[in-house]
Amino acid sequence: MKKALLVVHRYQFAQDKEWGFIAKDYATADMIKNISTLYPDYEWRPATLAQARQLLREVEIDLLLLVPVIKNHLAELDAYPHVEVDYLRADEYGNISKAPFPFMRTD
Repeated sequence: MKKALLVVHRYQFAQDKEWGFIAKDYATADMIKNISTLYPDYEWRPATLAQARQLLREVEIDLLLLVPVIKNHLAELDAYPHVEVDYLRADEYGNISKAPFPFMRTD
């Protein structure tokens, strides 16, 4: 399976046994779950910008998807020729990061 990183500003993380990090906080874990349904061909992990830079040197990453606040780093991360780099638009980010429980939704 291809490997992908959702590059976020910050999150609570724990080391995974295979590669990258897994999210311990519910917000990021829910975003990863929602993203993985949109991109089912990838094994997703979250990463901060610093973690993404490190993982790009250690692991063969196929796709980086940046949240809107990180989008200004698009050119820097696009310098890796073997990695597809894209970012979420604000409305896409809003839909993906919505709480999964109906009683928590504000819309």
